[in-house]
Amino acid sequence: MNLKIVRAFLVVAFTLGSFGLFAQEDMPPTKKKRTPTKEEREAKAKIREQRHKAKAKADGELLAKAVDINHASKTELMKLPGISAEFAAAIIAKRPFKSKAELVTKNAIPQGTYQNLHSLVVAK
Repeated sequence: MNLKIVRAFLVVAFTLGSFGLFAQEDMPPTKKKRTPTKEEREAKAKIREQRHKAKAKADGELLAKAVDINHASKTELMKLPGISAEFAAAIIAKRPFKSKAELVTKNAIPQGTYQNLHSLVVAK
């Protein structure tokens, strides 16, 4: 019985080997990675730093323009994307909020609406 299994395995292995499934010649050659020069690394670092500064500036401006959900009037809340008169009334009725995530946990607005405006509001 064991001899039959060994023969079957050898036949399968020989057949697969003859079709080149185990052959390494079919493998594409690997490319060697080129090491960037010092100037290239410095240029990338400078670009990264500029992007970081631009993002920090944009985040700061966005935070300065953010609407405080604990003190905003109904009309200010309705200027936010996705906030209808009903949602604005619900937000005002469920104040105070410790964090802006409580807009969803207190069921003032749905999760989808929160995803669209979470970066535009703060809870102070």
